[in-house]
Order: sequence, then C-alpha cells, then structure tokens
Amino acid sequence: MTYTSRAHREGNWWIVQNDQFPGAISQVRRLDLAADAQREAIAFVAEVDQDEVVVVIRVELEPALARSLDEAVALRAEAEAEAEVKEARALSLRRAIAISLKDDGMTLRDIAVVLGVSYQRVHQLVREGEPVALAAS
Repeated sequence: MTYTSRAHREGNWWIVQNDQFPGAISQVRRLDLAADAQREAIAFVAEVDQDEVVVVIRVELEPALARSLDEAVALRAEAEAEAEVKEARALSLRRAIAISLKDDGMTLRDIAVVLGVSYQRVHQLVREGEPVALAAS
C-alpha cells in the first residue's frame, strides 16, 4: 500500500509525519532517509510488514519557494514536450533525406556518413519509410 508523509524542517532535522497514520512520526537529519524511516514507523503503527509499505514524501516549503518549484517543474515538463516534438521532426527529416539519397543511388554506408549515424540506423530509416506490403490471403 502507498502512504503519503509530509516533511518539514525544524533546525537541523526533518520532521516527517504520515497523513494516514498521524502517529507515525520520524525525525531524520537528511531528507533522503525519510522514506525508510517512515516505512518503519508506518509498519509499526499500522501493524503491517515493512515490505508492504510504499512511502511518498511531500516536502513542505515556504509558499514562495513552493510556487517557484512548481514553476520549475512545469517549465521542465514543457521543455521535455518541446524536445520530443523537435526530435520527431528531426527523425522525419533524417528519414526523408535517407530515402532521397538512397533513391539517388547512394549506398547505405555513404548515407550513414552524411547523416552521422550507423549504416544500420540508415537501413532502419529507409525501411521505416517504405510502404508496408500486405500479405495476400
């Protein structure tokens, strides 16, 4: 089962408390230790085996930092989405170039040098651009 715990800073310590079992409280010096400490605390309070406990730690930040973090996460997701679109476009262009060069009589190995990829990748690009032949039944 998955449990959510919230962590906040008090001095040099992180205080971590589980949402589902408020009695499961841990104190750790480093945040990377919080999930293991909570797993043990939750298992004890809930009387279940630690192996059955999955913990998600939510760090409580001051509001301005939380908003900045949310913005950074959103910008990263947006950048990754843009990168996927650009990579798809680049792949489409490489495929079109490979097919055009092959149609002009260039060997797969020469096309590989032009595109800066392996000749095996050129073979894949050229094959991916070919229409699929349907088997006669």
